[in-house]
Order: sequence, then structure tokens, then C-alpha cells
Amino acid sequence: MRRAAGFTLIEVAVVLLILSMLIGTASSNMQGLLPAAVTEAAAREMLGTMDFARTQAVARGYPYEVLFDLDEQRYAIRTPFDQDGNPAADPTIRTQLPWRALREGAVLVALLDDTGERRERGTWPLVFHPAGDSTDFWAYVGHEASELHLVTVRVLGLTGLATLMQGEVEPQLVTENDF
Repeated sequence: MRRAAGFTLIEVAVVLLILSMLIGTASSNMQGLLPAAVTEAAAREMLGTMDFARTQAVARGYPYEVLFDLDEQRYAIRTPFDQDGNPAADPTIRTQLPWRALREGAVLVALLDDTGERRERGTWPLVFHPAGDSTDFWAYVGHEASELHLVTVRVLGLTGLATLMQGEVEPQLVTENDF
């Protein structure tokens, strides 16, 4: 008697069990990589916004600001112009671009301003001047599910250039012995 070609229900069940075990193992290994990827992507998006504001300040000859709202976990660019495109000295009438929320899972942990003061609440502006310079600035971006994944976004005040560094990088204090 000839057997019909195909797989039995038991063979299919065994293959599905093996596949589910492999997928489970792979996904548990990927969970450790996900917070790091989310954190770095959020920090890179923030860095891109800061670079854009700096470029606009240099190109247009007016200061641009990047506003950071730690309470709402978002940031935005405030232009130096009013709604009609005229330069505005009063910050309350300057045009602000839409707020950008951090990526899901990413958290803006804290900011350090040029005085070294750590800010964990409120809104704070980072100003880019027409020469491209700014103030020294550090932003710490983390992941809500993991304290291990933290990225520092640093703006060097003299040039206004922003860089990313892994971990929480603190500013180096300068003393009179350094001179």
C-alpha cells in the first residue's frame, strides 16, 4: 500500500515548535539592543535639529533657538522672525516650528547649561548665534525601560557643533591650575 505524499500533523507541530523556540530566543536577544537603538536614534534626531538651527543662524545672520521642554519630552526650533517674515526682537512673537516629541521609549533625562546647572524640569532655550557659536550644552537622552542606555548630546559653545557620546559624559571643570 502506498502512502500519500505530505506531512503528518505531528511533523508540522514539531517544526512549528522548533521555529517558535528559535524566534523566542532571537527576540529575547534583540530586546537588549532595542533600547540602545531607540536612544541613539532619538539623540541623532535631536542632533539634526540642532545642526539645522545652527545652519540657519549662520545662513540668515540671525540667532535661532532650539527650545527643550523637559516636562513634555519635546523640542522645537524658534526662528528670529514673526509670522510675516520680519525680524522680531520680542521672543513672544517669533515663529516657532512645530514641537517634535522624542521617539517612543526615549526620554530626555536632563540638560546641563553652560553654568553646569543640571535641569530636569521646565523649558530651556539653546541659542545659536549668526557666527555659528552657542553656549556649552549637554543633553542626556535615555530609555524609559533601561537606565543602562544613555547618550550625551554635547554642543561645544565656541563652534556650536554638536556631537554624540555614549553614556553620561560630564563637563570637565577648568581650574586655575589648567593655565
